Amino acid sequence: MILAWPPRAALLLGFVLPLAACDTPLSPHSVIAPRLATVPAQGTASTLDVASWNIEWFGSTGNGPTDEALQLANARDIISGADMDVWGVAEIVDQAHWNNLESQLTGYTGLLAGESGVTGGSTYYGATEQKVGLLYKSSMATLLGAKIILTAYDTDFAGRPPLEVTLRMTLNGATEDVVFIVLHAKAFNDDASWQRRANASAALKSYLDSTYPTQKVFVVGDFNDDVDTSITPGKPSPYKNFVDDAARYTFPTRALSDAGISSTTSYTDMIDHHLVTNEVNATYESGSVQVYRVDAYVANFDASTSDHYPVLSRYTFGGGGTTTPAVRVTAPNGGESYAAGSSQTITWTSAAVSNVKLEYTLDGTAWTQITASTPASAGSYGWTVPSTASTAAKVRVSDASAATLSDVSDAAFTITTATATPAKVIINEILANEPGSNVAGEFVELVNVGGTSIGIGGWTISDGGGVRHTFASGTTLGGGKAIVVYGGASGIPSGLTNAVAASTGGLNLANGGDQVIVRNGTTTINNFTYPASLAGTDGVSMNRSPDTSATGSFVLHTAVSTLSSSGGKRANGTAY
Repeated sequence: MILAWPPRAALLLGFVLPLAACDTPLSPHSVIAPRLATVPAQGTASTLDVASWNIEWFGSTGNGPTDEALQLANARDIISGADMDVWGVAEIVDQAHWNNLESQLTGYTGLLAGESGVTGGSTYYGATEQKVGLLYKSSMATLLGAKIILTAYDTDFAGRPPLEVTLRMTLNGATEDVVFIVLHAKAFNDDASWQRRANASAALKSYLDSTYPTQKVFVVGDFNDDVDTSITPGKPSPYKNFVDDAARYTFPTRALSDAGISSTTSYTDMIDHHLVTNEVNATYESGSVQVYRVDAYVANFDASTSDHYPVLSRYTFGGGGTTTPAVRVTAPNGGESYAAGSSQTITWTSAAVSNVKLEYTLDGTAWTQITASTPASAGSYGWTVPSTASTAAKVRVSDASAATLSDVSDAAFTITTATATPAKVIINEILANEPGSNVAGEFVELVNVGGTSIGIGGWTISDGGGVRHTFASGTTLGGGKAIVVYGGASGIPSGLTNAVAASTGGLNLANGGDQVIVRNGTTTINNFTYPASLAGTDGVSMNRSPDTSATGSFVLHTAVSTLSSSGGKRANGTAY
């Protein structure tokens, strides 16, 4: 295995460096070059053909291959020639260069992580940063949705959280919804980089386990590590958690690792992989996985095109034309404690189900209907918790047209009716050093640790320079609830309902140390002066320890949770 990655590997394996030359948008590179290489097809008409490829610093004029037009022409010839149905790509820098490539790939359409059609994309992917993306044949696939996932682990993913794309695919007379996740993991073989990859892998597996327990999911891209043993000396693969769960997940590319095949031009390890759920693995075409050595067809491939080779695999497709119907409760799923009468959200995942019925039980036996039918695709439903105390409460989600298809909370949750305590509002979490460079991602989280609601309309949040936010008239903060103020609307994560944007257009929190003050008129409600040491890590907030404790001291969020931050949620990522 590799003992050390030399400096060039930092560039080749995707370490994002500040690029002064890229402070302004790059040129569109719109010249269409003649076809330069003839690349033999590897896809077939009857199989689902999946490819991944890190196209080294694609569209960056200051990094990677120096002839941008030649790199584009070679990438076009490789992708169109290989004739694969879906491509997960990494290290795409310039949007205009990407658009030009896409326009020259007849029959393909695609998207990059930073595009406006991707939920959360612009928050985590800037114009000059490396981005992941997906290309697919429009004749067989329709886009259902695209979003950035696992954003709480932005640091562990090296500032490149994964892109999730759901496609409705039709082949051999069958139609199925298939999820593709494209990732570009942290580079380097030092212990800290290994740990970040391991953290990211743990987060990804937890997400897949809970979100897609029965669905077809592909995870493809530049994993920046091997799956047999790590590139970091003395360490197991950071993806061992997936390898060990062989009943649920498979790396078809493990066969390439075992054979000593490399996916890059300069090193000996297999670091570009395809990971699939067991539903996909059942359709894997044995022996189809390969590192496609396109350097046999493209002159001077390493210098002109990329330091990574494409990785390919094929799958059968069809067999009934439908996805197996399924529903799964994701919240409340056991262990939660809800105040009687409070507003909570029931969430679930589903496949091939149109509408769901929602119910709850307080004793595990008798069930009470919440709603007879709500669209399954919504995945969530607002619910007022019953006024009766219980230590055995559960919810049930069923197919509204087939009650035998259902799922129940894995364990009981609690409903409390304790005597309310007076309202008490504290600053619980501050993110001064936002992920990436979008200051709209800064935030201040307030929590009412008391048991009664309180009106906070007209209250202000200030830093050392002055008032940065004034709460709108009529704003109320319930007992045990939180509200989080972000620097700007673009920084608010999708689906976060207890967040607002700073009324002045920014929070202006200094990374070198600052103060946050909450006032009601001239009365100071709570304040904290933080040092630079609590704002020195990109994307890592400072949080009370213990979480939501009025007397707790502020520490780095990573000291109280595996998450980098949790604006609007508890430190462990659960809802208030």
